[in-house]
Amino acid sequence: MTHPGRTSASGTADEAPWAAPLAVVVTAALLVLMQLYLAIPLAPVVGEAFGGTGSTALSTSYSLAYAVGFVLWGPISDRYGRKAVLIPGMSALTVVTAGLAAAPSLTVLGVLRAAQGFLAASFAGVALAYVGEALPPRWRSTGIGAVSTAFLAAGIVGQVYAQATALLLGWRWVFVLAAAAFTVIAVLMGTVLAEPDRTSSSTGLGQRFAQLAGLVIRRELILPYLAAMTVLLAFVALYSALGPLLQARFGLDSDAVLLVRLAGLPGMVLAPLAGGLAGRFGAVRLASTGFLVAAAGLVLTALSAATLWALVLSSAVFVAGIATTVPSLISLVGARSGQARAGGLGLYGLALFLGASAGPLVAGLEAGYGTLLLGLAVLLVLSAVLVAVSSSRPARE
Repeated sequence: MTHPGRTSASGTADEAPWAAPLAVVVTAALLVLMQLYLAIPLAPVVGEAFGGTGSTALSTSYSLAYAVGFVLWGPISDRYGRKAVLIPGMSALTVVTAGLAAAPSLTVLGVLRAAQGFLAASFAGVALAYVGEALPPRWRSTGIGAVSTAFLAAGIVGQVYAQATALLLGWRWVFVLAAAAFTVIAVLMGTVLAEPDRTSSSTGLGQRFAQLAGLVIRRELILPYLAAMTVLLAFVALYSALGPLLQARFGLDSDAVLLVRLAGLPGMVLAPLAGGLAGRFGAVRLASTGFLVAAAGLVLTALSAATLWALVLSSAVFVAGIATTVPSLISLVGARSGQARAGGLGLYGLALFLGASAGPLVAGLEAGYGTLLLGLAVLLVLSAVLVAVSSSRPARE
């Protein structure tokens, strides 16, 4: 059964306005995901300000809560609707982010970051499900690619924004400005987004959570979930280790480190293209290829760590591989999850950000920069294999 006045997930979606809602979702995706990555440059600054370890308070607590939130918010939105989660979640995220700017201690900061991560998760998985339902069918792959680009670009932009703002205004302003931006996004969501029309279901919330267990034990999903754990683990670990390396080995100052971080942005342009390429070559093949390209980028980065220009170029290759992998995995998981799309993507987010939470810890291992990157490259190659064998269906999937 469908509901009049809503955007149809099928036929009528072609007549519904979609450019403005997509622009709002893409902008929100960039702003929300920036909150994860700003921990990379802020950790030493906050640690110095409070006299403790900033990485745990800023990064690990956020990532773990974010991962848990992914699992909870997906079934809730499947049951009650996308806007019913997106708008209250963004409003609450605004309040908590403003509170971070006034945190009096590292403990309070860690608690608020966990709350921020949990609320931020109400956006990411649900937004992907929204795009997959609200956009006209022929634009959905492009829309998912655009949102994925924002998610990935946040990994670079979030670091640059946080480092630049902390240098110019102080670290607390990083959260003040973010809270102001979230306020605007919450208003735009309320005025621009239309609830997608979906088939009505009498399935209760408890049953929807129970469905998650069924998704996890399915071979065609559990293997991509395991592979997804390595994506942000490798990304966060690389960039967490990169800053100290650039300063110690090449004597770069903070401004120069910013420029090196920005060098990864060109590789992000592959993400919007990945949606269309997945339709042509298959999401399985494209995701596996992305993992292998990212692994090759890490190997090249490890081998070129003594030469700055080669290090910058090879890190861009790594980012290009990740930019290909993420939207391909999203398309794959979304298609295989059926009616439990948000729940399936929620489990994907759980895997993704469990890996992200481990990234700073892995980067802190006393293994040496080259050994670290080669180890991560091995994990990415194994992930390519997991995706490739995740289904016995034809490679066009």
